[in-house]
Amino acid sequence: MTRSIIFLVAAIAGLATGCAASHTARPTGSVNDQGLVALRSFAGCVRAHGLPSFPDPVLSRSGVPQFPENAPSVTGGALTACREVAARIPPQYTETAPVSASDFQKLRVLARCVRAHGVPDWPDPNSLGQFPIPSRIETGGKTLFIPAVHACARLNPDPNGGIHVVRAR
Repeated sequence: MTRSIIFLVAAIAGLATGCAASHTARPTGSVNDQGLVALRSFAGCVRAHGLPSFPDPVLSRSGVPQFPENAPSVTGGALTACREVAARIPPQYTETAPVSASDFQKLRVLARCVRAHGVPDWPDPNSLGQFPIPSRIETGGKTLFIPAVHACARLNPDPNGGIHVVRAR
């Protein structure tokens, strides 16, 4: 579970979808609403256990709850204390299931394309379909890689065009 939450926070914090967020959506009982409630509970627990400035999740324009890109990774005591709260987060928000072999191969092709379009140190995906980006890319921000990702969008197996980036260890 500890690994799940680390991936959850890292993946959500590092989503490179470029979507604006909104706090104005009304609950309708959908899976996204359940995810938003669970992520809000997790954020509250994290704040209560050592990270008082941890942000609430927001809704992207497509209605998918996510933590803002600047959300810090949750580790140590806060992670341990919030384990039960995290267990209530719907599975599709934890990013712990490996991608299919077919999608993994497509993501590798996408990575090669991004490298060919000006980001030579863009990594191959990990087994979860996340791209563990090095500090140079992280420091450069989205403007460093978004043009290349857009140029290669036709190769992305995600029908919504999103990619998951995480901080390389």
